[in-house]
Amino acid sequence: MAGLNVPPGTRCLIADVGGVGREYPLSMEKLSPILAFYVADGLAQAAKRSQEVLGYGGMGHTAGIHTRSREAAVQFGAEMPASRITVNTPTTHGAIGFSTALPPSMTLGCGSWGGNVTSDNVSPLHLMDIKRVAFETRPVTSSRPAVGVQTTVSAPPAQGATPAPAIAGGKIDRQEIAAIVDRFLAGKKIETPLPKPEIEAEAGSMYSAPVPKVAEPVTKPQPPATNGNKTAVDFVSEDDVRRAVQKGEKIYVNSKTIITPAARDLGEPAEVFAKV
Repeated sequence: MAGLNVPPGTRCLIADVGGVGREYPLSMEKLSPILAFYVADGLAQAAKRSQEVLGYGGMGHTAGIHTRSREAAVQFGAEMPASRITVNTPTTHGAIGFSTALPPSMTLGCGSWGGNVTSDNVSPLHLMDIKRVAFETRPVTSSRPAVGVQTTVSAPPAQGATPAPAIAGGKIDRQEIAAIVDRFLAGKKIETPLPKPEIEAEAGSMYSAPVPKVAEPVTKPQPPATNGNKTAVDFVSEDDVRRAVQKGEKIYVNSKTIITPAARDLGEPAEVFAKV
């Protein structure tokens, strides 16, 4: 259907890909019978290329290595930003636990790399609510002596000193605290203007009177389109979504826009996508 002539008995289609990124669509997750193929000089360069592929569209998911060296496998696994590192087994089968001792699952957490709450293979154990009744095993003590409630002041405060809050019936006088704060701020001679949004005193506020409203209305600017205008983009990767979230921008898409699964999982909760 794609116009490719495949000889009978072919087990796998491999594409030699020259790089990673938007210009190389086969460098992302494909969900198709085609594998991307790279050549790297040595373990260090191979690990660097693997990090690029993960960073473009699979942060936190899975990486795999085939090697006879246990040391190389451990070193590769330590460097990869992935939650599962499979060794000498297909990543598709190893990651879900079919050919490894990982918990069998088709839902694979990507950890903090992928914005997930867990890096585990999600199993029925993650869906159980466990209630715990916890008894004290270590007493909570304080090295500071207990101080009684102050009810009187024996002497007036020194000139320039901040007086202690007045206490009546064991409760702090909010008006007295407000006065102390006002005197403190007046002494600092703070010239910073009030913030633009309107601020009103809430019920139970320590201030006895509302904070004055700001006269100037404030209009919150709308985030610009990631592509500079409101025309839909053709393709969205996980890296595109991450940049848009950091900049507070929108990505405009339509029914023809190709969005990688990882980009959709990251972008939809953040409400990054805007349809045009």
